[in-house]
Amino acid sequence: MKKIIVLCLLAGLFVDTVAAQVRERPRSECLKACKEVANFKDTERIDRKLAEVRANKAAETDAGKLKQLTEEELALIDERADRVQDVCHAICDGNPAG
Repeated sequence: MKKIIVLCLLAGLFVDTVAAQVRERPRSECLKACKEVANFKDTERIDRKLAEVRANKAAETDAGKLKQLTEEELALIDERADRVQDVCHAICDGNPAG
């Protein structure tokens, strides 16, 4: 009998801790936290290609080629941002607005 009472008391102590860890974040807070994550599996290919373009850009001296590499770099940055946004929306869509 004493074991059951002790178990019930311990369970009561941890209810608040578990509830705080399980609570859903508002969608805006979830999206903000998601976008702060640096690495997503979906962006690995883009990150590798971006690193390659930046390395080529650092080694290039031709102005025309530099302009082309800069445009390619900006396109990859935009593509990565879009991919991160898509992943974050997929993660946070079930959260309540707020």
